[in-house]
Amino acid sequence: MLDRERAWSILCEFTQSEGLRKHALAVEACVLAYARKLGEDERKWSVTALLHDFDWEIHPTLPDHPTKGEPILAGRGVPEEIRRAILSHASFTGVARVSALEKVLYACDELAGFITAISYVKPGRSVFEVDLASVKKKMKILSHFCPHPQCP
Repeated sequence: MLDRERAWSILCEFTQSEGLRKHALAVEACVLAYARKLGEDERKWSVTALLHDFDWEIHPTLPDHPTKGEPILAGRGVPEEIRRAILSHASFTGVARVSALEKVLYACDELAGFITAISYVKPGRSVFEVDLASVKKKMKILSHFCPHPQCP
């Protein structure tokens, strides 16, 4: 099994942007919280989260990301289960989100992006300034634009 240090090395090899590296770390933190809550393999979930966007800078357009990154990971010995989860985080790949890891990765990727976006409107542009009230306010605003009938 690939360890976190090796995953971080792969991420840094392909990702120069500090912002994308921070995004990977944010997704990892979220995914790890769920791995602990669900009693899952923390190392596997951590590696998956770190690598989910590793190829964004070399394949910045869809459908190249993450489709063209998958063979790179296969060549680096990344297990199929992790590669599948990474493919499933992009809806257009046709890889259904079936496992808990796949579902959590998708949700945490979206959540990390949402919280980061909220932080950009804070004076210090820091995630440490984001509070629960800000998140709830933005979710309430967004719910008015949701096309799903179950949304308020």
